[in-house]
Amino acid sequence: MKIDYNEVINRMGYFRSKANLSARETSFRLGYTEQFFKRIENKSVELKVCTLLDFFDVVDITPQDFFYLGKEYNKDDKNLLEAFSALSLEGKNIVINLMKNMR
Repeated sequence: MKIDYNEVINRMGYFRSKANLSARETSFRLGYTEQFFKRIENKSVELKVCTLLDFFDVVDITPQDFFYLGKEYNKDDKNLLEAFSALSLEGKNIVINLMKNMR
């Protein structure tokens, strides 16, 4: 999926909602006036990269969560991927075979 500016703004709204933050609260946590984030969502203010990076901290996600997982983000899935990545090659093969047999 190609991610364009509109999709970035949509994902910001998704992660803001997932973190149970209002646009107002998000603005304050980013260090701006109460209408700032709403203006980003309405596209009347252009999003800066530094603001996007700060946003990741506010909603407790990584850039990988935002761009790779997007709306499919699930903390359990992410933890599983991290645990799988830490396995040896042999361990990964065992898990893959186990998962294939569970279908």
